[in-house]
Amino acid sequence: MVEIISFGSSSRGNAFLFRTSRTSVLVDAGFSPRYLRESLLRCGIADHQLAAILVTHEHADHIRGLAGLLRWQSCPVVATAGTLQALRLDAAHEVVLRPGDWIEIGELALRAIPVPHDANEPIGLHIVTDKASVAFFTDLGSLTLDVTATLQQVTFAIVEANHDRQLLDSGPYPLWLKRRIASRHGHLSNDDAAAAAGLCSSRLEALWLAHLSEENNRPDLARACVERGLAPDRLVPITPLPARGLYRWSPREVTTRE
Repeated sequence: MVEIISFGSSSRGNAFLFRTSRTSVLVDAGFSPRYLRESLLRCGIADHQLAAILVTHEHADHIRGLAGLLRWQSCPVVATAGTLQALRLDAAHEVVLRPGDWIEIGELALRAIPVPHDANEPIGLHIVTDKASVAFFTDLGSLTLDVTATLQQVTFAIVEANHDRQLLDSGPYPLWLKRRIASRHGHLSNDDAAAAAGLCSSRLEALWLAHLSEENNRPDLARACVERGLAPDRLVPITPLPARGLYRWSPREVTTRE
């Protein structure tokens, strides 16, 4: 059994559960500790049952509930040295993940992929089990060679589609923030996500669009744009993730929302 569950994804909070029959790993913890704990319990993960919490970078929408959740989940926090330095956790909880290296956590094999984002050594992920190969890229400003190579290998992808460029340009954000978001170390636009989709393996079963801005994007715009990035004969389900609520995927199974 392999299952990926989004607890929600937007500019305000992000958290994902990757699990097999024996291993459960939370990737990012950007909601309140209470919401994270309740979501884990709804997924059948009791207190102190997580194998690890993996943190992609230290921005608040990815770590908001981390310290509080560790009261109920006495597991390692896995992140790059730069991210761990920014988190300033108890060293007893820390496991350093070096970009480019593979590690095994139970039945999950994970490789950290360096990504261009304005954080302290941020990463995306390539996660592999005997049933699935998954790309996880939620915060990055551009598609690097490492990101592209990963997308070309996977059967399932989670890719940022943060903003529609026209909505961002015409929106209320100050100019400095618009420039930060649109920079090569900011966030992927819908057009960038469409380019990423076009790079994905022909074996791709489904694509989730993550980290949609509630101010500068809409799910219908994101989906339509990314669909145009795929060849007409590629019938890949594309799902803009809700900002909150459980959303599930398993290989060759229908995605369901709760």
